[in-house]
Amino acid sequence: MCMPNKNRIITMAKMAVYDKRYGNADRAAFSFYRRDYIYRKNMWTRFSVAIGALFLLVVFWLHEIFIYGTDIQELDIYQSVTNSVLFLLAVMAFYTMIGTIQGTIEYYKVQRRMEDYIDMIEYLEDSPDYEIDFESDDDDDVPVYFFEEN
Repeated sequence: MCMPNKNRIITMAKMAVYDKRYGNADRAAFSFYRRDYIYRKNMWTRFSVAIGALFLLVVFWLHEIFIYGTDIQELDIYQSVTNSVLFLLAVMAFYTMIGTIQGTIEYYKVQRRMEDYIDMIEYLEDSPDYEIDFESDDDDDVPVYFFEEN
């Protein structure tokens, strides 16, 4: 008796779950080299952190001027700008390191999932469509072979 290959069906089900859960995002990420993928992710991180840090600096300066009553003419502009730029660079460097680590981990997970997916495709290409059950009690069952036309 000919039966569909159970392992083949299980593999196709796993592939369908993968496609639904991760497929499009993984294919998009896998289309880049690792460094390009991490650079793209960090570009948005740097941009967002720069905006956040600038907002914090503006709040700090407004707090100094309006709450503490610091006179603008008494401020050392050179020192204030230098400290602000150093703060901005330090925050961006810190978040760039965090983003690089996170992006690398994420890319390796994508790469591992894609390698498993490719292995499943190769398994499906090599596995037979049907299994022949030789332990069947039916004597009338004759194995049927299906051939693809080229």
